[in-house]
Amino acid sequence: MLRQAWQRIQNYLAEHGPEIAVFILLAVLLGITLAQMMVYTVPAGQVGVLWKRFSGTVLDRTLGSGLHIIAPWDRIYIYNLRIQIIDHHFDVLTADGLKITVNIAYRFWLSRNEVPLLHNTTGRGYSDILLTAPIGARARNTFGRNTAEEIYSFRRAEVQAEILREMQQQLQHTYVPQTDTYVKFIQLDDIFVREITLPPTVQEAIARKMQMQQRSFEYDYRLLLEAKESKRKQIEARGIKEFQDIVSRGITESYLRWRGIDATQALATSPNSKTVIIGSGRDGLPIILGGAGSEPLSAGSAEQLRLTPPPPAKPPLPLATEQSGSMDLQLPSPPELRTPDH
Repeated sequence: MLRQAWQRIQNYLAEHGPEIAVFILLAVLLGITLAQMMVYTVPAGQVGVLWKRFSGTVLDRTLGSGLHIIAPWDRIYIYNLRIQIIDHHFDVLTADGLKITVNIAYRFWLSRNEVPLLHNTTGRGYSDILLTAPIGARARNTFGRNTAEEIYSFRRAEVQAEILREMQQQLQHTYVPQTDTYVKFIQLDDIFVREITLPPTVQEAIARKMQMQQRSFEYDYRLLLEAKESKRKQIEARGIKEFQDIVSRGITESYLRWRGIDATQALATSPNSKTVIIGSGRDGLPIILGGAGSEPLSAGSAEQLRLTPPPPAKPPLPLATEQSGSMDLQLPSPPELRTPDH
């Protein structure tokens, strides 16, 4: 019996082989085409919104990341749930009527539970509808209350904070006509004024003004330094005067003679070649000739020595001559003692 059934199948395939091959080929092509319409992959960090042809958008749930199989007549729309940043250029007018161009960047992400309603309300162009256009309006309103110099110099952070605060209040309650409710579709994190382009002439004028202002600060600092330097010199002069007063009261002939003896000992022990005459100087101090630091007498000193009467004669003392470390003593004969006449 099985043999008869197999024989009938072979006969049928032999008679209808081309028709069967065409049917299988069509089935394979249809399966490939339907697979592209039925199998969807939602990437990580994104979410899918299911749209059914016979019932519309499914608002009560979303499709997470992974593989999903749906009917071939339905669709899945994918939305990004990650943190996004978009920048846009806006032409604004300042309070003084100057036209400037600003580049504003805004950082945001979507609320997952509200993505189906967002798709049903605005669609994939939600960033232009809910963010770009309102931020441009807020920027024109905020920049219009400030001058170009304020915006360019120190008001940028305040302008950013003001635009962000107004946009967060607006996004907190976005009206949805389909449900007659207010929904928060987008979480706006921050707004950055990345670039401000002024007309070249205005920008150069502001730069010159800032340069002159900094130069004025530099001059003020210089004056402060000069005042402190003047005060320092006054204190130094008072200290020098007090030092001279104290020293002049403490210097005596005995002190000078003691310092002269110390200087003579230091010079006598130096390796320089010199001649020391002991006991022939003023006040009995030695005279050193031929030292490395000896200087000729000036005209005033010579005149003073010429006018000063010579001291009374004293008996000559031994003459010591030092040549390159060796000392030769020449002892004169003792002086003759004379008895004064009565």
